[in-house]
Amino acid sequence: MIDFGLVDAVDAEAIGPPGQRTFRLRANSGDSYAALWMEKEQLIALGRSFSQVLAERSRLRGQPAEDVLPMGPFPADAQVDFPIARLGLDFDSDQEHLVVLADDAGAVERGDSPAFRMEMSRAQTLSVIKVIEEVVAGGRPLCPLCKQPLDEPGQQHFCPRSNGHSKDLAIPTDEVDEDDDEDDEEDDD
Repeated sequence: MIDFGLVDAVDAEAIGPPGQRTFRLRANSGDSYAALWMEKEQLIALGRSFSQVLAERSRLRGQPAEDVLPMGPFPADAQVDFPIARLGLDFDSDQEHLVVLADDAGAVERGDSPAFRMEMSRAQTLSVIKVIEEVVAGGRPLCPLCKQPLDEPGQQHFCPRSNGHSKDLAIPTDEVDEDDDEDDEEDDD
């Protein structure tokens, strides 16, 4: 297991253009760096889980947090760099630290769990929650009904929540145009 202990800095990042982004949680401890890759939905769930753990377990709930160090330059090749296969959270109430435990697919298969461990202070955790919200919001706009991503604002798409209805599409009718009836009668003569 690689144990970063209490990290110096932590944040989240999206790489690539909207619709093709990849997401990662980044951490720095001394001269060591970690990049934990995940899907957008996983990052959203992680931010919610961080918030929930603090709400349920922190004695300092609702109190302001001190400023945290920004990540700064991040190396192209981090010492720890893998897609997350399994993630666990714990909370050290004495220190007010959130503990993150992560496994890659190889660690899960071998039963070597956890493969990576780090701790974040309450202030760092609150900061990461805000960063995750900003990173996720920086993508494609979402349909207000079904929350599926749209390629462009106002784009038409099949929305299951609209039950197939659209104000912009004409609804076909069974009415026959009167001009068509007269043309049909002339052809019969």
